Amino acid sequence: MKKLLILFLSLSLFTACSDDDDANTDDGMEIVGKWYLESLRPVGGQNTLSTCNQDSYIEFEADGSATSEFYEENDSNCESEGVVPGTWSYNGNNSYTFFLPGQGNTTGNVNFSGSNQFIFTSSELPGLEIVFEK
Repeated sequence: MKKLLILFLSLSLFTACSDDDDANTDDGMEIVGKWYLESLRPVGGQNTLSTCNQDSYIEFEADGSATSEFYEENDSNCESEGVVPGTWSYNGNNSYTFFLPGQGNTTGNVNFSGSNQFIFTSSELPGLEIVFEK
């Protein structure tokens, strides 16, 4: 009986530690890092971006700040539209609000595909998926 009690307590401690680790994953911080624009597409459709556009990125910092730089092709030249400061916030349940150049603060859902890709969809950009990769 004493061995069974010790085993039960050991399992309880192991499970409690595991739950603590899982609780830290729901803070929205998995978005922190530099993410490159991979594709811009109608939901279920094909990518509409050029190689130049794919140099565009958003970098999310742990303090809620962000910077972005988007590139456009002009007369066969790939040109930066400049580095733009912004902010981001996690609203819970995969919902984020962040600054998109040309759109301003935009709220939508972020669905991660592993640790190197996420797809952003928003009711403010109906029928459109924006894919970012690290």
